[in-house]
Amino acid sequence: MQAQYDSAENRLEEAGYLEVSGAHLYTVLHEVPNPAARLLLVGPFASERHSSYVPWVRWARFLAARGIETLRYDYRGVGESTGAFEDMSFADWTEDVKSLAGWLKGRSPDAPLILHGLECGALLASKAFAMDIGNALLLWAPPANANEVLRTALLRRLAVEQAFKAVSERKPVSDYIRRLETGQSLEVEGYEWSGRLWSESFQFELPLGKDDEANAVWARRRPVRVAKLGRSAAPLVKGSSLGFISRLNPDLSALFASDFEWIANVPAAIQGKQ
Repeated sequence: MQAQYDSAENRLEEAGYLEVSGAHLYTVLHEVPNPAARLLLVGPFASERHSSYVPWVRWARFLAARGIETLRYDYRGVGESTGAFEDMSFADWTEDVKSLAGWLKGRSPDAPLILHGLECGALLASKAFAMDIGNALLLWAPPANANEVLRTALLRRLAVEQAFKAVSERKPVSDYIRRLETGQSLEVEGYEWSGRLWSESFQFELPLGKDDEANAVWARRRPVRVAKLGRSAAPLVKGSSLGFISRLNPDLSALFASDFEWIANVPAAIQGKQ
């Protein structure tokens, strides 16, 4: 990894690549000496990466400044990570979460490891957590399944495309869905979706069953927190949606403060359940 300092807070941030299943995942470690806990940030779906980037980095730096070591990364086949997006599956991305969680935990086995997912990342983090990865789980705006995420991105793509076409040239959304359902690929916001990815998205569901930590029976007494983020959190959630593009750096201090308080209490909560 290549290290550099964040001049504003004088904290060490290490950017580099970690090899997972023959690919190289781009990672940034917000390093903290003797951290109270370590947290893996599992970001939103591919097409949301660019719009959520600024608040996502701010969140990582906020945590590091308060003693929580944080690792953020790009999905395999997305952003600066290697791999062909069209060949990827939700199972591949779940394996990435497991591998990175293992690497982060290995830095200090005694520090609690928290998985934190946003939208599609919440599904990936919760899948890994259900496999006994991590000591606690924090979810922001988790969908019921991955198809909700893909459908939202598809509708955005369609809205932009039709804005520049004559009425007679516009196609209904059903035409695009039919292409995916018949196994054809479709370019959406710069990424080539496979028909297989679309098909799998219906079955890739939140293990909670209900998006409420009170129902997290699969958590096996590990702390779980679920936050439903509203439009005030854009562009952190659905950041590319029309009408929110200009809000690239909103004030999320209240959200950051409340969830940091929960994170800070995780070590004691884990200790109390042992």
